[in-house]
Amino acid sequence: MKKNLLFSSILLVGIMINACAVKTKNTNGTKEGAFYSGVYRNLFKEVLEKSDDEINAKIDNAFQQLFYGDNDNQRLYYEVDNNMAYMKDVCNDDVRSEGMSYGMMICVQLDKKAEFDKLWKWAKTNMQFPESNPFSGYFAWQCKETGEKIGGETTSVAPDGEIYFITSLLFASNRWGDGEGIYNYKAEAQYILEKILSKNGTGNAYNIFDSDNKLVVFVPDAAGRTFTDPSYNLPAFFELWAQWSDTNSDFWATTPAASRDLLYNASHQTTGLFADYSNFDGTPHKAWFNPHSNRFEFDAWRCAMNIGLDYHWFKKDAIRQQEMMTRLLTFFKNQGPNYVAHYNWDGSDPNGDHSAGMIACNAVGCFAIDDKNLSTPFVQEFWELPIPEGFYRYFDGTMYMLSLLHVTGNFRIWG
Repeated sequence: MKKNLLFSSILLVGIMINACAVKTKNTNGTKEGAFYSGVYRNLFKEVLEKSDDEINAKIDNAFQQLFYGDNDNQRLYYEVDNNMAYMKDVCNDDVRSEGMSYGMMICVQLDKKAEFDKLWKWAKTNMQFPESNPFSGYFAWQCKETGEKIGGETTSVAPDGEIYFITSLLFASNRWGDGEGIYNYKAEAQYILEKILSKNGTGNAYNIFDSDNKLVVFVPDAAGRTFTDPSYNLPAFFELWAQWSDTNSDFWATTPAASRDLLYNASHQTTGLFADYSNFDGTPHKAWFNPHSNRFEFDAWRCAMNIGLDYHWFKKDAIRQQEMMTRLLTFFKNQGPNYVAHYNWDGSDPNGDHSAGMIACNAVGCFAIDDKNLSTPFVQEFWELPIPEGFYRYFDGTMYMLSLLHVTGNFRIWG
């Protein structure tokens, strides 16, 4: 009887471990990174020698402020009727697919299932296009707080939202198990994964990935599918899609390397800076509707976070990623401690503030830096950074929260 009980206990522990964020089998490429080892680095401990209590308090305080803080000055998360909630872009007075998917990722990483489900129900109900629409399965990038799509049923699509929706739903399925209806997370993720490669131009709806370059497009319509946004390129997520998708797995297997090449080509060879939009060869793209799109501005901040994440999880492009982050952070170091947020690709014409979102993303990029003399000031500044609040708290706040999970080893693969 005791032997059977012991065996059952061991079996149960084994099952629980396999359901958590630990080792995941992969036979491709190197065997370094958290994907293979199950070990998630904590830069606040490594670089600054902070204690677990200090770090956990910082994470808890940030979540409480951004999700449940003062309505007018702190929170981004707003609950509404019918068990729904949205993340508000305060300064633009709207709700964006980007922010909704970021909120879901934050919640699944922190085991906040109730908040995750409320955000997902709002996004599914209000943002996702129905089967009758050519963009079926995609999400409107911009809605009012009432749920109405801004621009109606022909409004645009921003693929970074789809990318985070898919990955957060897959993590939710693996972490919590699947429920019924829209809470069958795996089925919902697989539906979106299939849809984003199912369009042929009917009704101006195209695939979210370019079939020739294997790269995510800026917008999946006739005008926006000819270039990309470097910060939409998340090779670490695409590695997981290649293994977990029920459809197009051969195609997904080609996308991580394509995204890594794009990020390398989009990183200026001297400054390390990225443009907000780029051509498929990595050179800056100046869009007619955004005269600043060929500059390092808000979107481009996220490239350091994407590269740091990929280095941390997979380390398949270690030499180039170290090179990119060394160039970028050396450039900012040379600008002085109050370096600004916006530059031309070559580092000229600086302007803007010393923004919290950029500070946060640069700290994640430090995963790819072995030189502590270079990385320590960036990690230290992030540690000392106040939780964003006020009028511009949406983008700064989501970048802060995601980056905080990254640098503390709490942004994990749930597989």
